[in-house]
Amino acid sequence: MTTTRHSTRPDTRNMVIIHQCFRTQFAALPSLVRSVPDGDAVRAGVLVDFMGELTTALHYHHVGEDEAMWPLLLERLDGDTSNILEMEEQHERIGELIDRALAQASAFRTSARDHRGELLAATLAELSIALNEHLDEEEAVALPLVEELLSVEEWAHIAEIGHASIPKDRMLVILGYILLSASPPQREFFLAQSPLMARIVWKLMGRRTFEADYRRVYGHPPTG
Repeated sequence: MTTTRHSTRPDTRNMVIIHQCFRTQFAALPSLVRSVPDGDAVRAGVLVDFMGELTTALHYHHVGEDEAMWPLLLERLDGDTSNILEMEEQHERIGELIDRALAQASAFRTSARDHRGELLAATLAELSIALNEHLDEEEAVALPLVEELLSVEEWAHIAEIGHASIPKDRMLVILGYILLSASPPQREFFLAQSPLMARIVWKLMGRRTFEADYRRVYGHPPTG
């Protein structure tokens, strides 16, 4: 199926950029957890909080799709819907892995023992693999259908469900993580879609706020 982007059809490029951020950060989590010194509960708490923020963002990202994307695609798709149903099932599997990771993270935060960290890291590695497979399929199959079958307003509603989950005091930090995973043209595009005030605040203080958060999580300044 071929689609063209114009003002009456959704532009899904922002979604791809957000997906890249999820891929990058979830892929980094296992090694971050494994790097925690045995018994260092403070460091474990930093990573568990970061993981919780990521999993919450991913959860609401998927809620938007579950509530407002899959039903419309299934209703309007003329033909085989098996791929859509498969992606719905992938959401369930990812949700199960998130629940397991959160339970393991709670125990890891308390003791920060190596064996608990290893259990959590293994689950996070499994989650990263499952997420990558899902996002790859979504970009290859679902997003072209979105551009063909959904309206601009319907697409904006889906995005808003995910955005609403981000606390206002964390928006600039999350923006920084999104931009970090993007290519220079993607960064320019993503910022151009943001409100003017958001772009101004990003330049004035957002970048510094993000870089401080990145150093807190990763232990070194961001590169790229």
